[in-house]
Amino acid sequence: MRTLTAVLAFVVLAGVFCGGKTGSKPPAAVEKFPIEATSALTDDAVVQLVKVLPALSAALKVGNWTPFQPRESDGPVVVLTSFVESMNVPGVDDSLKKVGSSWTALRPTLYRVFAASAALSIDAASPEGIAQMRKDTSAAAKKTVRGYEALKAACSRIPTENKQMLVKHRQELQLLRTLGH
Repeated sequence: MRTLTAVLAFVVLAGVFCGGKTGSKPPAAVEKFPIEATSALTDDAVVQLVKVLPALSAALKVGNWTPFQPRESDGPVVVLTSFVESMNVPGVDDSLKKVGSSWTALRPTLYRVFAASAALSIDAASPEGIAQMRKDTSAAAKKTVRGYEALKAACSRIPTENKQMLVKHRQELQLLRTLGH
């Protein structure tokens, strides 16, 4: 799960914090995850996700899925939602139906899992690291702070129970690292 959290944090944060221009606009006052991401993540939903992950991963591979590549102007919520939506490649729904699911059924669970993972990453950020980041007065560092704050605000809406569910199913969710491989 640590690897998943680190990978997701990198995917989400890299899109926000990296890029050539440093004078871009700050993110919207408060970006909000879609309602699917902030709804309760149930044990049954995680068990179903784990059950269908091999089919999803195979469909992503066959569909030549490439994870969403964020633009410099994308905020953290846009990066996360675009990442999930990018998985809806041709053939995914047919593959999921073969294992008793569908893209429509799986999509909200993916939102909840990835948003909760981002929230766990924010929770794990070291206060020293954040303080150091705030001390840097470069334009890039200021942009990093704005992105961090936007993600932190969005993650504050993730239910604690969703984060606890990820911790509970840490081992089973390791399969997320195989998506598309």
